[in-house]
Amino acid sequence: MKIKFILLALVLGLFFVVSTTNAGSVYHKYLMKGSVLEVSDSMAYICVGTKDGAKAGQELNVVRYVKTEATPGPKEQPMFKREEVGKLKIEKIVDEHMANAKIISGDVKVHDIVELKK
Repeated sequence: MKIKFILLALVLGLFFVVSTTNAGSVYHKYLMKGSVLEVSDSMAYICVGTKDGAKAGQELNVVRYVKTEATPGPKEQPMFKREEVGKLKIEKIVDEHMANAKIISGDVKVHDIVELKK
């Protein structure tokens, strides 16, 4: 029983150390997200930069949450569905928070969400 407790404590401690030191890089490698701030012609200015793990040449999916009909019941709540609306390719990193991207396809609008293509 004592050995199981010690092993559990070691595993949890190791998990804690690994998760706190690599959490940012793991998060940004698999879950990088940002917003479209401006759209002009075939370019978009996005809120994703080096701090998020962005690099020139990366392709991003563009999604939009669209309101659907409210759910029936005593407490009607608006429901939203996620729609893929386009793709971007990062052309230039502006700084740690911003980048310029070329619109590859779709109807990209301000406030859309960009995600790293997996």
